[in-house]
Amino acid sequence: MPDENTAKILSPKSKPNLREPGTEDRRAMQDTAEEHLDRAAAAAAETAIARRRTPLKSRSGFNDRSGWKHKLRENCYRRVREDRGRLLWKMRLPDSEPCTSQEYIKSAFRDIVSDELKKIKSTSVADSLKTVHGTHEQADMLWEYDGLHNAYQGDCEEILLEMQRIFYEDLDSEQNRKESESCVDNWEDEEDELLACAVFEHMQLTEDEVSKRVWCPICKQGELQENHSLIYCTLCNLKLNKGTEINLDLLRFRLAEAHSEHLDRGCRLKPNFSVETIIDLTALYLVCSGCQTFEVVV
Repeated sequence: MPDENTAKILSPKSKPNLREPGTEDRRAMQDTAEEHLDRAAAAAAETAIARRRTPLKSRSGFNDRSGWKHKLRENCYRRVREDRGRLLWKMRLPDSEPCTSQEYIKSAFRDIVSDELKKIKSTSVADSLKTVHGTHEQADMLWEYDGLHNAYQGDCEEILLEMQRIFYEDLDSEQNRKESESCVDNWEDEEDELLACAVFEHMQLTEDEVSKRVWCPICKQGELQENHSLIYCTLCNLKLNKGTEINLDLLRFRLAEAHSEHLDRGCRLKPNFSVETIIDLTALYLVCSGCQTFEVVV
């Protein structure tokens, strides 16, 4: 007969609860699993949205304000120099008044800055959009970018002032250069007239006149001098072998005669002179494109 302890072990009340889970239990477990999945999906979606909504100005290149400003400056200053001829033509129209011309220049410079700013904006947005997809993402990025123009108002004003300085500085430099060239041309014309007037029949070579200076016909600034073997210019590379018959007096005479003959042909263009070597013979030539003259001086 089993003892008391054995009876307790074999008693139905001592058996563990091995009841199969019911429908309600299974439903609760399923709901819990779905809730975890929903939370994970929501977290992943929020992370993706946050990544896509990263402001455009925080992307590479958009925080480099000095780089943008430098690029905008360079492009605007280059446009000023490239468009200077067209702007000057507009300023010099018969109906252009001084005040109107100044306003036109300022307006043109503002258009240049605006145009270059738009180019930089479109280029940078296009580069950044290569890494994203979708209309909403593009709209978010463009929304972040809209404030760029307002942020650069102070810089644009500074650039406009510098553009005006460059424009008028280049204009003054060109005017000074033209005035200098005009002075040189007038001096050369006077020198040519003096040589042309020294024709053979009016030229009396006395000892005093022989000692006069002979200016270089090529550079028109140096003085011709001679030694025992050469006639040469003190400034340019003109060099002529004297030989046995050629000297500085003969060269002066031949220059005057060459000018006189050129004028007698009815040509009023200013001839040029050059030293050429043809068939091992180096000589000084008078050249004129107007009357097609190419003749030996000495």
